[in-house]
Amino acid sequence: MIVGTALLLGATIAVLSACLLLILGVVAVRARRHSRKQRDEMLLAPLRPPLITVASGEDDDGSAAEALTWATGVSRTVLDRYIVDMLTKIRGGPAEQLVQVLQVHGAVDAAVGDLSSRSSVKRARAAQLLGLARAGHTVPLLVEALRDESVEVRNSAAYALGLIGDASAAGPVLAAIGLPDRGLPAATAAEALQSMGVGIADVLREGLNDANARTRMVAAHLSGERSFTRGLPELRHLLAHDPDVTVRETCAVAIGRLGRAEDAAVLARHTGATEPLPLRRACVTAIGELAEPTAVPTLAGLLGDPDPRLAELAASALIVMGSDGRDALAGHEDDAAVRSARLVADLQKSAA
Repeated sequence: MIVGTALLLGATIAVLSACLLLILGVVAVRARRHSRKQRDEMLLAPLRPPLITVASGEDDDGSAAEALTWATGVSRTVLDRYIVDMLTKIRGGPAEQLVQVLQVHGAVDAAVGDLSSRSSVKRARAAQLLGLARAGHTVPLLVEALRDESVEVRNSAAYALGLIGDASAAGPVLAAIGLPDRGLPAATAAEALQSMGVGIADVLREGLNDANARTRMVAAHLSGERSFTRGLPELRHLLAHDPDVTVRETCAVAIGRLGRAEDAAVLARHTGATEPLPLRRACVTAIGELAEPTAVPTLAGLLGDPDPRLAELAASALIVMGSDGRDALAGHEDDAAVRSARLVADLQKSAA
């Protein structure tokens, strides 16, 4: 009994000691961060006036930017870190002046070297800096970083390539989505590609034939977002035949934005009860986007669908199709789906 009590007391003391050490560790970390922040503020204080002048676009003669280039030692390191943070918020002439300061300080060249650092944190920060500095000459290095073992580095490289906006990197960014074990997140790739202009149209069309489903999905999504009509034949084919339902849904959305009158019939083929419900809903919504009167009978036939959401989408599509669509709603005035669709339409109209 005494031995058991002693063991319990010892275990309690050990737990309390561990908790105390943990608390002391947290306090020490916070104190160190506070001390570092105070030091940084003190070092930055003399440089803050010219920094604000440049960032606000009031440095007409360039004297404030020149004053910043003279920073040395730890002050320069702190200043460069603040400039990188500011570049995420400002654009135009002020951003160009701040980038010039970074170049004079050697921060851009240092970032190029840090891309091969053993530290994944340094590699990721370096990629971000190169993107914010719009360092176009580093595109090949950033493309190589898309294959980095660290997902943070891969994300930063894609982010940087998006900021630089060089369409020559579109192919590697899209291909990086499907890399085994080192794939780039689809959302990250899509955001980067969005910034690369019309020069990515052919790359997206090739992406629609990629073996990787996520790559096809991103290519389809961006084709619709950017109104790249060249990919319509591939989008129609994938809508009908792709083994991945999400890809088919994405193609339906894109066709709704890009399609022609005949695409209403293409979409209508996939609204039947044998198709997956998410795809049926996507196709009905896309038909509403096209607003093609020939699709009225198809939509009218879906007003009594067992899925209330699908019926509501069909009613919403008919409402925007003018008199033909509204006529098709006759006799369904008391249907819950129709009432809901009309309420949403009225709310949208009043909010416009």
